[in-house]
Amino acid sequence: MFKIIQKTAWQLTMLLSIGVMAFQSCAAPSQTATKPKVKPMKNVKTIQVVNFNLEGINHDDFMGVANEVAPNFAALPGLIFKVWLSDQANNTYGGVYSWENHEGLDAYRNGELYAGALTNNPNFANLSDKGFDVLRKPSSVTSNLLDQTPKYIQVVSFNLNGITHDDFMGIANEVVPNFAALPGLISKVWLSDEENNTYGGVYSWESQEACEAYRSGELYAGALTNNPNFANLSDKGFDVLGGPSKVTHMK
Repeated sequence: MFKIIQKTAWQLTMLLSIGVMAFQSCAAPSQTATKPKVKPMKNVKTIQVVNFNLEGINHDDFMGVANEVAPNFAALPGLIFKVWLSDQANNTYGGVYSWENHEGLDAYRNGELYAGALTNNPNFANLSDKGFDVLRKPSSVTSNLLDQTPKYIQVVSFNLNGITHDDFMGIANEVVPNFAALPGLISKVWLSDEENNTYGGVYSWESQEACEAYRSGELYAGALTNNPNFANLSDKGFDVLGGPSKVTHMK
């Protein structure tokens, strides 16, 4: 009984905290319905990666509210699509947001939905929010490789050590065909946060098994784990939450 009451209270908190946007979504559903479900990857200029841990709620609680509030995210100006993420074993959740530009991302961060759903949410702990420019040339080679819906998302980041941004760009453009040939890779978006010396990629996979095969292979070892020019390597994997992700325009 306590668990049911706790879940209901959390849902009410979430919904009230974004009440204005929730009302707009319910009052004018046609705005969400008319937004295209899929836009070309070439329109994506900014990637936002958000992660957090659940506190005081469980996976099922989170899923219930995610499905309820997803239309509010779908209506965000400038958002091309959002993929909702879950690593239940490590209690890590979040999303990868694909934006038309930094202005859309900044407006979201400064708005009521962001405050209510993330920064002021007592059930989300250890919030991480990172923004990246999309490296257009290599990303154009590794986008839309397979006509499938991703089941697994891999987020890789690292710092450059002993090389510059231009050095990295030269190498990325040279090796990108090797990534395009990876079995099971649906797309890879190449990322850059030059100001904070952080680079990496968001990989969309047809399965976790395909990602694990990459992690165990020569390309991963040579390009990442054994690369002296990449420091502080981070590699995180997530299941895709299909229900809310489809609402927020995931193919």
